[in-house]
Amino acid sequence: MEKALFTELCTNYNRLGAMIPAIPCPELAELFDELFTEEEAEIAAKIPPVAISAPDLAVKLSRPVAEITPLLESMADKATVLTREKDGVVLYRLLAIMPGMFEFQFMRGTDTAHDRRLARMFKAYLDLAEPMVTKTLTAAKDATPPTRIIPVEKTIQAGQTVYTFDQLSRYIDSADAIAVGHCFCRHQAQLLGEESCEAPRECCMNFGPGARYTAERGITRMITKEEAHAILTECEEHGLVHLSSNTSEFLEFLCNCCSCHCDLLHKLKETDKPVWIASSGYVATVNAELCESCETCVEKCQVEAVSMNNAEIAVVDNNRCIGCGACANLCPTEAISMALHPQAPSPPATARDLRKAILKGIQKASVG
Repeated sequence: MEKALFTELCTNYNRLGAMIPAIPCPELAELFDELFTEEEAEIAAKIPPVAISAPDLAVKLSRPVAEITPLLESMADKATVLTREKDGVVLYRLLAIMPGMFEFQFMRGTDTAHDRRLARMFKAYLDLAEPMVTKTLTAAKDATPPTRIIPVEKTIQAGQTVYTFDQLSRYIDSADAIAVGHCFCRHQAQLLGEESCEAPRECCMNFGPGARYTAERGITRMITKEEAHAILTECEEHGLVHLSSNTSEFLEFLCNCCSCHCDLLHKLKETDKPVWIASSGYVATVNAELCESCETCVEKCQVEAVSMNNAEIAVVDNNRCIGCGACANLCPTEAISMALHPQAPSPPATARDLRKAILKGIQKASVG
């Protein structure tokens, strides 16, 4: 890929307002060369950040729609653009590096030479980009995170205010389409030859248009609401963390994460105050009288927020607790409950609102 096209492609990706920026570097150039043909890269460098039809894009690029459509369809098959149908018209939207392209490359669960190259290339680039992002988000304490934790629903205390955006059951029961695929983090680790864990493999979900897109392209498979609830229950029994887009009206995806393979949770463990980067808005509280010192909570906490004091009673570090509810769900004596943080902000309503909030936070942090 020529340098000018690569630079233009990076600039267009950075208009998306995603968690991982496009940093012009050899690692990203190698990754883009694996993902795009030259013709596809030319399309990706000019496609607007909002969904657009092939005819409208053809007009914008002054090219015949007969040339544009096969390229867009090829990109959709390769999960570099997402498709959805509106009023009978297929719309195409460029997928961000992460969340977006990274996840969809590995949700198929396939193991080919191309898959292994992508696993290595994504790791090389994310190892370079993510420390910069973590530093920015940590410095900008009021920045809007792109993802949020959703607590295990049954651990929220009875009698307290429960917001609908904290109830996974509502999203599942109201979804018109649900699809499940392989955990992309665990599958990438497998492709890299890393040690696996006991967590379920097929547990990452898409909802609505994203579910239909991934199922149609062979990335995931459609499931029923009953199957979705069963997968959630199995993940909760393993102490996994529910992670999704930081939106309230609609969830685009749901991950069920372990800190041994989920890159975000791994990075959260490395920060002093992970609650600044991702949180459910809840915090775990311990009833000392009920604690029997079994240390299940210490073992199951994915971000090392729980420890035992000198009296062998579990204590929670509020700066580290992300409010996932795993400790409360798995505590055999029900000594732990989840309390709503008094200053917990409401998530942005839509994906568009989220992108605007992220860009605003990044710009503010850059100026500061």
